[in-house]
Amino acid sequence: MSVVFESLLIKFKPILVAHPESPPASFSSVTDHLKSIPGVESVYLGRPLEKPDYWVLGIRWASRPAYDAFVSGSAATDWHASLRALLTEHPIVSPIAEYTGRAELALHAPITEFCTCWGADETFTEDNMKPFAVACEEGGLAGLHGLAYGEFVQGEHENPSVIPGRASRLLMGWDSKEAHLQHKNNGSVIDDNVYYLLARNKSLEIYHVPFKTL
Repeated sequence: MSVVFESLLIKFKPILVAHPESPPASFSSVTDHLKSIPGVESVYLGRPLEKPDYWVLGIRWASRPAYDAFVSGSAATDWHASLRALLTEHPIVSPIAEYTGRAELALHAPITEFCTCWGADETFTEDNMKPFAVACEEGGLAGLHGLAYGEFVQGEHENPSVIPGRASRLLMGWDSKEAHLQHKNNGSVIDDNVYYLLARNKSLEIYHVPFKTL
């Protein structure tokens, strides 16, 4: 079963942040509005361990038509404006994608790993990401809750670190970041199959997010 999910990488204006561990108080009205939108099933928020100045806002949609209905109306413009008012730059939006696998387990684990191959070839997800995901799923990795993979087209952005074009992403739910890292460089199925992720794309990025469901 596929899950329709999008994420936004956001950076709040420093003047609004009273405590680095928490988003601005005014952000709650933005997320409350988001949760009230028809078709929004779940909303997630967490700070990437590798990007502590940023937050990841994750949105699970009931379906792609539900998302399309939202973005085609004025409500989307109003909501994005209310969010943008709190941020130092436009959010880096990873558009909705249908994630194949056990996305719920990945998103509800203590840590969600975002493993993204930017600038991927046209058939990368099927030929590279899928076999890597299958190997991990079947490999009996200790600490792994579940995983799912999907593909989207990343848009242009003012941030020079953003690589526009096709992107392939794997979401992996772990007990902890350490639970993931213990499987690196020790002959695990990750080591045996990581070559799939090191070819036919421009850049591989990994970060870990302790999501909370809002």
